[in-house]
Amino acid sequence: MNIIKKSLIISFVSAVIGGIQMALFLPDGVSCSDGSTSLFDGILFFMPIQFVIVFLLGLINKKVTAYFIPAFLIIFWLFINRYEFINRHACWSTFSDTEILKVVLLKSLLTCTICILPVYFLIRKLGFGKAEMNLK
Repeated sequence: MNIIKKSLIISFVSAVIGGIQMALFLPDGVSCSDGSTSLFDGILFFMPIQFVIVFLLGLINKKVTAYFIPAFLIIFWLFINRYEFINRHACWSTFSDTEILKVVLLKSLLTCTICILPVYFLIRKLGFGKAEMNLK
């Protein structure tokens, strides 16, 4: 399988799992900015961005891709979780910045760990992170 197909597969799977991660982190809650935006709208906004970045990361050096993609996903998911928590939960009550960070990190620890493992194993199964052997 060529590198473009592998990158497309890992991008699609990571976008689906990223949507699941968002739903696990904050399953309910209406945005307090307009009162009507659902979690599905957040998934439709963030997951195409993640898809494109993971696809581009999949095209770079094959040896480091196995480390860059999971690291990017964890950082991106933490950013999304913080953003969604602020817009869907913290805005309805009184959270300080440190309390927001504490809640997001503690809750994200579980959801990000559960969701990054299948992505990491798929990356390894597709052969990212392995040095190619020249048998000439």
